[in-house]
Amino acid sequence: MFAAVLLCAGCGPGFALRAPGAPKECGRIAAGPAVVSVFEFDANGGLKKRDDWMYDAARNVDAAVAARVKRTGGRTFVAPDVAHTDVAADDFRHWTSATLQEIAGQIAGTRSSPHQSVGDWRFEQSLTTWRAALGADFALALLFVDAYEPAAASNASSTSTTSRYDAAQTGIACLVDLNDSRVVACGTSPRRFGDLRTGDSARDAVDDVVGRICP
Repeated sequence: MFAAVLLCAGCGPGFALRAPGAPKECGRIAAGPAVVSVFEFDANGGLKKRDDWMYDAARNVDAAVAARVKRTGGRTFVAPDVAHTDVAADDFRHWTSATLQEIAGQIAGTRSSPHQSVGDWRFEQSLTTWRAALGADFALALLFVDAYEPAAASNASSTSTTSRYDAAQTGIACLVDLNDSRVVACGTSPRRFGDLRTGDSARDAVDDVVGRICP
């Protein structure tokens, strides 16, 4: 899964990152918690999920998203905000996680797909009750995957577990139209953001990918 979502600098030919109906401004958007996965490389090049590091990274990313969307008149939401609707927050989150990985793979050219636009992806249920509950026209979904490799020990007796950033990182943000449940715009960046476990790097990462669809 991890390798499939790593982004390259170029996009597949003819793939549209904006669909008809994508907003020109992002005042009426609602952002849910980002999907953030953090891994550590082991000595053999394998990947181990680090839930402890993921907690810090996710907290920083969500704080940066909140600041970003509120500056433009949007809002954030959590599961209880849509608990009384006919779509469970977990169902939407699982769908956006899988969908953003698919779109990232399409952009990177690592997945074969007949899709020609982000608008070809649509959530299977109506989200109109979310539109009413959140007072928003679009939902903002974000996915970040980050990996680190252990830092070299400074001496033979060192027991340091400090890790340094490795250039295996991806970020993608997409807007879902709450009127017809369709993805209408996505933004990605191949640029290295740095350590998402630090507030500055998380803000830089969020501003980069969200700024591509919500200037």
